[in-house]
Formats: sequence, structure tokens, C-alpha cells
Amino acid sequence: MSADEQLIPSNPKRVEWDRITAIMAVLIGACALAVSFYTAKLQSAQVRAQTWPYLQMWQSNVDRSFSISNRGVGPARIADVKLWIDDDEVANFDQAIIKLSKQSGPMSTMQSYFARRVLTSNEDVKIIQFETDEQFNIFYKNRKRIAFQICYCSVLDECYLLDERAKSEQEYISSVSKCPIGRAGKFR
Repeated sequence: MSADEQLIPSNPKRVEWDRITAIMAVLIGACALAVSFYTAKLQSAQVRAQTWPYLQMWQSNVDRSFSISNRGVGPARIADVKLWIDDDEVANFDQAIIKLSKQSGPMSTMQSYFARRVLTSNEDVKIIQFETDEQFNIFYKNRKRIAFQICYCSVLDECYLLDERAKSEQEYISSVSKCPIGRAGKFR
């Protein structure tokens, strides 16, 4: 062995710091990308939660009215309304009252336009109010014969269907791809 060979040590376990640094940089970048995707997903869910509308139908025996309310945190854009009496779709409250009361003409009522409008969060709208108890009782006593189907959307165009003809509580309000479902309702 020469004197030059003795001066150069052979080390098969030599650490390649450049390669380790490059691998660490790739791993850190991948972790940062994963965190970014997860954060974007959480922010999207938070925005959906902050714009979620939730409609409810209710009645007041005190002021003889039927109302609709938005109890969600975001506005509800009502896209379509259908009203059935005994599985027959009617075009308005006057037709519904005539069908329920078997009278020849409509009653004197206060009716609010609520199809194709926006209800803000915690907004209540009386959709119909009767002048007398007798008029109110025609609707109240026949409530099981009356069914609304209301399709509404959030500001993010996530749409929901409130269907009083639903067979279960889980189907009462369901998520739908868009409004109207099937064909547009007659109710105006």
C-alpha cells in the first residue's frame, strides 16, 4: 500500500446530508399541502354552516293565522311552492278554501306572497290570516288534508325540500340538487 492510499480513508457509511435535506424539504412541503387542504375543507364547512336556512311551518290559534319561519342562520330563497288538498294540487289559497269549505267563492283573508321570495334568518311571514274563527276552523280542522311542498336554497345554492307529505321525519326536510323538483308548482 502506498503512502497516498493510507491518507484517504475509505468510509462506506458516509452520510449524504444533501439528499437528507432534500427528502425533509419534500416531506415538509407535503405536510403543508395536506394542512392547507384540510383547512380549506374546514372553512368550506364553516361557510355552509353560517349560511344554512331552515324553514318551519306553524299556526297561531290566537291571531287565526298560518305562518312560515326561517329558523336557520342564513337566508332562505324560496324557489317553488306546491299546495295540495287531498292530493290535488291547487294554485292559491282561494282555491284551497273553496275546496275545503265547499263554498262557491273565496273568503275574506289576508294572504302574504311567499313563493319566490327570500326569508332572512329569524324572519316570520304570515302566509294566511283569517278574519273570523269560523274561517280559521275550516283550515284548522282540515289541516291533515292540506300539504305544502316548499323548495328553497341557501346563498350557496344548496337546496332543500320541505315536504309535508313525507312519510318520516327524516324525509320532512331533505337536501336536493336543485329546485323545482319535477315540474314547477302552480301556487303563486
